[in-house]
Formats: sequence, C-alpha cells, structure tokens
Amino acid sequence: MTRPIRRLAPETASRIAAGEVVERPLSALKEVVENALDAAARSIEIRVERALDHVFQVADDGEGIASTELELALERHATSKIGSLDELDRLTSLGFRGEALPSIAAVSRLRITSRARGADEAACLAVDAGTLVSRGTAARAPGTTVEVRELFFNTPARRKFLSSATGELRAALRMVECYALAFPEVAFRFLVDERERLDWPAAASHRERARAIWGVRHADQLIEAAGGRDGFEVEALLGLPEHARTTREGQVFLINRRWVASPMLGQALRKAYGNLLPNGRYPAATVWLSVPPERLDVNVHPTKREVRFADDGPVFSLVAGACARPLAQLHPPFTVVRGGVAEPRWADRVRERPGQESLRLGSGALGSAERTAAPAPPAPGERGPAPPAGEEAGAAPGAGRSSAAGAQEPELWQLHRTYILAPVRGGLVIIDQHAAHERILYEAARARLEGARTAGQQLLFPAIVDLTRSQFDLVLELGPWLEQLGWSLSLLGPPTVVIQGMPADVRREDPGAFLQDVLDEVSEDASRHPHEDVAERLARSYACHAAIKAGDPLTQAEMSGLVDRLFATSLPHGDPHGRVTFVQLDLDELHRRFGRG
Repeated sequence: MTRPIRRLAPETASRIAAGEVVERPLSALKEVVENALDAAARSIEIRVERALDHVFQVADDGEGIASTELELALERHATSKIGSLDELDRLTSLGFRGEALPSIAAVSRLRITSRARGADEAACLAVDAGTLVSRGTAARAPGTTVEVRELFFNTPARRKFLSSATGELRAALRMVECYALAFPEVAFRFLVDERERLDWPAAASHRERARAIWGVRHADQLIEAAGGRDGFEVEALLGLPEHARTTREGQVFLINRRWVASPMLGQALRKAYGNLLPNGRYPAATVWLSVPPERLDVNVHPTKREVRFADDGPVFSLVAGACARPLAQLHPPFTVVRGGVAEPRWADRVRERPGQESLRLGSGALGSAERTAAPAPPAPGERGPAPPAGEEAGAAPGAGRSSAAGAQEPELWQLHRTYILAPVRGGLVIIDQHAAHERILYEAARARLEGARTAGQQLLFPAIVDLTRSQFDLVLELGPWLEQLGWSLSLLGPPTVVIQGMPADVRREDPGAFLQDVLDEVSEDASRHPHEDVAERLARSYACHAAIKAGDPLTQAEMSGLVDRLFATSLPHGDPHGRVTFVQLDLDELHRRFGRG
C-alpha cells in the first residue's frame, strides 16, 4: 500500500539534517572550533569530560555574539558569514551555511554563553534537542563558550555506530593539530578530565608551530618548499624519506586555511618524492595552499572536508614542482667527514640540517684509499682470522699495539654480510649495502645514458646466450642504450646474442644471466610504468642487478669506498626503488633504552 506524501515534522527534519552535518562527535567539535576561528579568536581552550559524546566545551576570546542575535544563531541557515550566493565566490571564512549550531543543538543538550566586544555582560541560552529551555545573563570576558552534553541522546540508533571514545579523542587531537598548523597565531589548549593534553602558545611562523607540536628536533629536520603561479601560492614543510608512513595520516593539506582531504594533492606530493620512497609508503608533510576564492568550490560536502578546484592541472603541477625542488637537493642529516684525513672533494655539498651539529666519523672511519684493507668479519658459524702475532686470542682489539697502529683499526663493520655499521659522533649509521650500491650504480648509469658512450670491459672469452624472442626484440630496441652503458653485443640471429664486453663496474660472474635479468625487469617495468622513459627503466634495472647483494662479504676498503660513494650521490637517502639506504641511531636513544640518565 502506497503511503501518502506528507511534510515531515520540523523536529524530525532537523534531526535528519543534523545527521548530514554532525556525522560523529568529532564533526560537532570541528564545527565549533571553526566558528571560534571565524570569530577571530586568538586563544581557544577545549575541555572534554569522559568522552566527546558525553561533554565537551570550547571557549574562545573572539568577537562574540550580540545578545540580541544569540537566539537567531541557533536557527537553521542563519549566518553572518555570507549574505548571498555570490559571496561564496569571495568566501574567506571556514563556515558559511548556518547549519552547525542548530544541527548540534538538535541532537544534544547545548549551552552557549557569549559576550560581544563592548557589551556590559554575556548572554546565555540552554537548548535541549533543539528546544529552548532557558535564557539569561552571565559574567564572562568577551568571546564565546559552547558546551555540548549528551550528544545523540535523542537519536539512540546513531549512538550504536559511534567509534570508541579513545578513537574519537585521538581524532579530535589530530583535528586540533591541523587547525593549529593552519592558524599558528592562535593559542590552543586541550584538556581531558582536567588533564592537559596539549598547550601550544601563539607562534610567529609555521616552523615555530611545528616545533611546538612535534618537538624541535623533528621540526628542524623538515624541509621547506615554496612556490607560486597565477594567483596560487604554496608553502610546505616536507618530511624526510625516513619519516614516510604506510598510510596518509602524516599528510596535512590546508587550502585557504581550511583542513581538507584531497587525493589529488596527495598524488602531487607523492610525485614530488619520486623514487625516494618505495611503493606503499607515503610522505609525511604539511602543505599550505592559497587559492583565489573564485577558483575554489568549498560547497561540495556537508562536512566541508572536500573541495573542488576550477582546474586541477595547474594546482597539481605547482604543488609537485614546488615540493620536488628542495627534495632534489636532499642530503643526509649529518656530515660525513674523515677523521684525521683531508675531507673528500664532495664534502662541501653535504649540508647540515638547521639546528644539528656535524656528526664526525671517528679517526679513519671511512678509511683512505691508502689504508690496508682488513678482511670482512666472519659470517655466523665461520672461523675468523687468527690474531696477529703478539696478540692473544680473546684480547681486546688493539691490545698491546702502539697508538699509531691503533689509528689503523677498522671502524666500519659488516653485519651479517648485509649491513655496514659506521660510528658517528652522537650515534651510529647503519647502511644497507645492496641499496647503497644500487643508488651509486643508478646515478652512474643515468650519467652514462645522458652523456658519451662509456667503454666497458672486454671479456676474455665471449659469452654466447640464447634469449627468448621477446628478450631478443628488446635487445634490438635497447641496442644504443646498452652500448652507452658499456655493453658490447653482437647478434648471431634470433634469438642468440654474443656478449663481447660488459660495463666495467659489474661483479656478476655470468654475463648472460645478468643480461637476461636486466631485460626481464625492463620489460616488466614497461608494463607497470608505460609512460616512463626507456633510460630510466634501463638504469634502474641495471643498478638493481649489478649491485652487490645481501650476503656478499666486503673488505674494509670496499666498505669505505661504498660509504664514500653513497654520500657523494645526489640523493643518498634511498635507492632507485625508494627503499632507504641508511638509518641513524642516536646515542641519546640508546642511553634511554639502557636506562642511562
């Protein structure tokens, strides 16, 4: 039986509409905080009792609401932000619909106290489920206090689907963090059950606010980026590759100071990092974007977390380009310097991060080329070399030696034939030998492919290899590029190839298998990245298969050379696939783990 069409009761309609704006307790808190910021508050205090859906209170020192307008502020679509549809194109406020307060009041017990600047006293109203229950006056400094109790008490179905109280609090702290970054000139304080969770005074700059939120050490490692074009302006604080995360939680996008979610901006940011990050890792960064209001649509979703640009292309290229420029000059957070030996020629290119001292490797740590090579440490289960004459087995390294001989002690160690350990002043650097060598070979290969042909090493006995038909066709396609790298190949006819020479820096014993491995990865890469240039795919594949592997033993001289060459590259932080090449352990962290003061 078809039911007749009829008008919904006002209270029913208001609760349905409230569900669009106030999806969860966090939505209610966000709307109230945005109102405080729109009122030009310079200090905002948030208090929570037990949980956000139990009691939360937001107090600000903004412009306040006149007593004659306080009741009007609780009516739907009553707002001071805009007066006509045309003003959406000139919008500078966070709010504009006039729905937040009435939507919250419809599903809670709300009390609002406000005093406008110049008024003698504050006015207050109490509302239960959208119904006015009391009005009066109160003593209060200029500004507004909004208290929300028993959120969703009259919509029990909604309460069944709420997240956990602790989850909502974490989300609330995250929201406040984002708006604190958007408005560094505003002081924020957050208390839960009278316990202070954060207290950030007003800051003079984005980095100063970042220091308050994340600590001086982390904030000073962030890389500044900036750019502008056609009325668009972007600023960013970019995390190092080692700050990357498995989710996008570390990304904050603030468009005209509005905290938004933008997959497009996330893609632009990821493009800026290029192969500094592997697949599945997302950069941590805060991006401030200023957009002409007429080229931005903020009226996309009731929560106002989504926006639409008039044209995505210029915004994408601006953000990607501005962030890529400083990342292209990225260097390690320490300066690698030979102790007691003249600095290598590239040392002046390695820049220290602001606020960090130079970390020096110990005497001879990187080892000059003239130093006598020491054997690699034995793998687990292997017998190590016998101690030198005059030194008992089990004695401390260097015991009984002169100080001059002690200066020749190796200070690089190979751990499980996979990692190179290098002590630095203030900690330890651990280097992945395969990833480090891959970065070195990749940059060398790109230089060869972009320059003159490089002579390879001729094989004493040419290697004949039978390829698959697709591999043979790929050799025909890549012939000039392979010659640039140092390969010398001749074709006997499909699908046989004779390898007469190969790049000089390759340790592979089987040239045929090496060539096949390179061709297979280039072919696979072509299907995954069809728009990538051939030189990039070939350089990456060559570096991957030519690099030393985990499990390869290295001499002291080989380790020294590898470390030197790694930190002479343009981007030593990661290999061509984005995997990190080194990590740094701070001495302070080790002291904490071992309980030292």
